[in-house]
Amino acid sequence: MTPPLLETLSLCHTFPDGTKALDNVDLSFHAGSFVVLAGANGSGKTVFMRHLNGLARPTSGEVLLHGNSVLNDLSRARRSIGLVFQDADAQIVGQTVAKDAAFGPENLRLPRHEIDKLVKEALSATGLVGFDERRPHTLSGGEKRRLAVAGVLAMEPEMLVLDEPFTGLDWPGCADLLTVLNNLHSSGKTILLITHDLDKVLAHADRLILMESGCIRADGSPRGIIGEVEKLGIRRPAGEITGMSWKQRL
Repeated sequence: MTPPLLETLSLCHTFPDGTKALDNVDLSFHAGSFVVLAGANGSGKTVFMRHLNGLARPTSGEVLLHGNSVLNDLSRARRSIGLVFQDADAQIVGQTVAKDAAFGPENLRLPRHEIDKLVKEALSATGLVGFDERRPHTLSGGEKRRLAVAGVLAMEPEMLVLDEPFTGLDWPGCADLLTVLNNLHSSGKTILLITHDLDKVLAHADRLILMESGCIRADGSPRGIIGEVEKLGIRRPAGEITGMSWKQRL
């Protein structure tokens, strides 16, 4: 097997009050995979996510990108591991859709023609062609979430990590975002989707990781470990994993 794109080794994080948010988390992610990390609220999912590109620093252990600590080159880590947070509004900074998508590449001081190319490709990949001059505050919730994804994609990340991306979205918004994620995965993008709600996405994943109290409780194929979810306070999706209506409607 090829070396992992990203891995965590004995990753621990303890808050100042003594609460252990992550407890010896060992995980690896290979290029081209679509992974769902699930856990109840407070299980440590978001804290884990923030360590993946160095936004948070571990109490002990480390995160490796292609075998090198992400803390050794934060700029590379934050370009390679693109994080999409739950609150899309907090991640949108541009006055127009195109300017927002250009924010990351501009900070990298790329040539203007390259920035324009990356923005065009990112908006195309997220279904936002023709939205260039729209003001972000006029977008729907689903469109804002896709714009947050576009802003990350314009940085050309190797891996896309999304935290509860379906929160607050109606069915059309969820379906549009799922279509974007599936298309990105089909094109070879590595995806880690963090959620407590498996209904919308489990049929599309090739791996499921279950977290509780900062520890990994199960890791395997969705079909193989689906029976463990309810023990960890996660609602089990209705129906068979390969035949969920969310997958069939895309």
